[in-house]
Amino acid sequence: MCNIKTSLWCLIVAVVLIGPGGWDAVLAQQPEVQRSLTRGQLWSTFRKTGTQGYRQDTYFGDEVDLMYPGFWVSSRDFEEYWGSDPRQVIQSYTEPEFLYNCGRGEGIWIMTREGMEFNVSGSNPWVNTDDIAEMIYDPSKGPEQDLGVQATSHMTGALKANYWPGAPAIVADLAEIHNYEYGRYIPVSTEAEEIVISQWTTERGITVTRRAKAWSYPDYDDFFILEIAFENTGDATGDGLPDADRGLPVTLNDAYFAFVNNMYVSEAQRSWLNAGVGGHAYWHQPGMGDDWIKYSEASNFDGLPGLRGKKIFYVYDGDDPTTSDDDTGGPVFLNQAPSGVQSRGALIDGQLMAFQYIGFAPLDYMPPFTNDAEIYVAPKVADQPVSATWWPVTSQSDFTMPAPGKSADEEIYMELIGKGTTPAIMENPTTLQKATTVQVYGPYDLAPGDKAKIVVAFVAGSGAEFAGPGGGPMDVFAWSRMGDKTHLDDGERALLQHLERAQFAYDNGYKLPKPPPDVAIKVASDENGNLAISWSDAVDSAIDPDYTGADAQDVKGYRVYRAEFRHIGPWTQIADIPAGGPYPANTEYDANATWVSAGGESASEPGIYTYHDVESVPGFEYYYSVRSYDTGHSTWTNGISTLSDLDSGQQQRIQTGLESGGAAPEQRVNLSDSPIVIATDQKDALLEPVRVVPNPYIPDDVHRYAGSERIRFVNIPRKCKISIYSISGDLVGVIDHPRRPTDAPAGEQSWTQATYNFSTQVSSGHYFYIIESLVPGQEGKIAKGIFAVIR
Repeated sequence: MCNIKTSLWCLIVAVVLIGPGGWDAVLAQQPEVQRSLTRGQLWSTFRKTGTQGYRQDTYFGDEVDLMYPGFWVSSRDFEEYWGSDPRQVIQSYTEPEFLYNCGRGEGIWIMTREGMEFNVSGSNPWVNTDDIAEMIYDPSKGPEQDLGVQATSHMTGALKANYWPGAPAIVADLAEIHNYEYGRYIPVSTEAEEIVISQWTTERGITVTRRAKAWSYPDYDDFFILEIAFENTGDATGDGLPDADRGLPVTLNDAYFAFVNNMYVSEAQRSWLNAGVGGHAYWHQPGMGDDWIKYSEASNFDGLPGLRGKKIFYVYDGDDPTTSDDDTGGPVFLNQAPSGVQSRGALIDGQLMAFQYIGFAPLDYMPPFTNDAEIYVAPKVADQPVSATWWPVTSQSDFTMPAPGKSADEEIYMELIGKGTTPAIMENPTTLQKATTVQVYGPYDLAPGDKAKIVVAFVAGSGAEFAGPGGGPMDVFAWSRMGDKTHLDDGERALLQHLERAQFAYDNGYKLPKPPPDVAIKVASDENGNLAISWSDAVDSAIDPDYTGADAQDVKGYRVYRAEFRHIGPWTQIADIPAGGPYPANTEYDANATWVSAGGESASEPGIYTYHDVESVPGFEYYYSVRSYDTGHSTWTNGISTLSDLDSGQQQRIQTGLESGGAAPEQRVNLSDSPIVIATDQKDALLEPVRVVPNPYIPDDVHRYAGSERIRFVNIPRKCKISIYSISGDLVGVIDHPRRPTDAPAGEQSWTQATYNFSTQVSSGHYFYIIESLVPGQEGKIAKGIFAVIR
């Protein structure tokens, strides 16, 4: 028999016996297949075993767990799709990679009985019960068979999705489907933009299919929806006999399904303190367990009245009573941070880290279900969930249930459905803490072949939703860096608003007001040493499926945004380019924008917009996003709802003009660009003085590039070798310029102060450099110099 407590105890014993280093080595040999949902602002990682977000027993540093806003996945989604950032080699140990994770693992428990024999199968945030078996979901045999586009990265050419009509069979992976592409409105308007599907089964023959769905639409990017189907496939009875000796599949009476969630906003609060510490030191730091936990149906619920009846569990940050600082909202106190964090300049004093409100709520549990023609069994109790409980978490290995000592499957079953010592609906905790929350749905009687279904949403909100001009939304990252606590409590209002939008999306069969399409952009240095942002005019002719005739071709223009810190912002609009070039001379756009045909061979070929950012300066790093916007409409309908059914904010945005999203990685440049010094024949022959900038390098706001470790070698040959030596003559660094054969010719190269084996950074001191030209005809010409690093 599977036993959750026994499995967890085995994990704890293994950690103790093997030791931290040995356990890390064991885990490194057991990677678990996973895919991340990254289309909206709220991100999470999913696995074929049913777990979501972090796994306490398989931490590999590349999971995102209710990250809000989401901005980096170190495997897939970034290195594979957008290219690697060599600076991460240096920054990874001085800068927290996952600033805004607000969870520590989520999972689903399946509780069944056959007569008086009970079974609890857990896809856990900690360790799965041993009966969980991964399965491969084949979309070509499901309702998604005609859904999806062959999505490839325009940066690396790597495949991002793995299913579209005609795609190769999926092997040892989850299914990821992309219902979006550059230059056109969403292909199938009754589905989400991104779908990740996982499937697993248990020894009692319950096969689970979980569809995770997300959108990048600016009004619908603060949540994702899970549609979970549970089927008694009758392929196991749990009697331990060989298949040939088994009896007939059995009906599973009184089956329950529990959603076990570790939503910890305090995870984001002090991640900056843990930078460079490694391991799980955050468990021992102040402020890592100071969340408020609320359930809207608890008798002592004192939250926003509008949340009553929504059946939502949610968490938000409080003020840790054990510290003298007011740490509500998780402000950064740089004087407490490791020196590496202080010197990086990535975070600013007072920046809010734990501003998020994160919640979990049901959207539907009674058949029939939206957009689903399957036949499902209804729960025997109309009012769901039948229980909503929580229990405190005090350490990495202490996940004690409400009734300590409950270890047998029958005891756990009875406890979680509210028939043990714990009330079915617990009162909300009255003190700050970390807690695991559980919602239980059922009971269901499932004969072989029967299915049950539950639709839920994870939802996020922040005060940024009401902190902008006129009380409207603003860039969440910009708001958090302002340290503005006056709108912190408005995150609860935003949570309610976003939950209602999630419910609207589901109830309306995912037919939503559609912003204009994504814009694929390229960034390169121009002849003046500035950055030029280019994109195709194909978006101009995109057809909005919500309208007909002339109203359907509604793309009005493009807004160019720039960020100088990270690819999630904060974003500043630097240009507004009307659609429909070319532009006449002497217009306000003429100085910074041009339009040319693609080779000029045919008027039917796409044109190219190019915006020249004259404020971009060599050495400094920039990110860009170009977002299309439409003309605005006085009406809207999806065949079910009309404009009047939307909240006032959405109505106003539809009338004034919707803008494409900026949350998804596809909607921005994810690796920074910097203008470069142009290569010339003079530089190839080393006839211009080579310069090292900055010199000296000092980690302050005057002697470095905006918090970067970069040192630039300027006026160098387009092909050369740069050797760097310590004052004692030891070789500390070698740079081959260009680093890659595909790099554009340039008269400069950057160095992140990494030693030649990338094991560390150079220390304070004076350094010599020798630059040898490798340009044909100029071989052997050398330039020498000296520079200083002061830390």
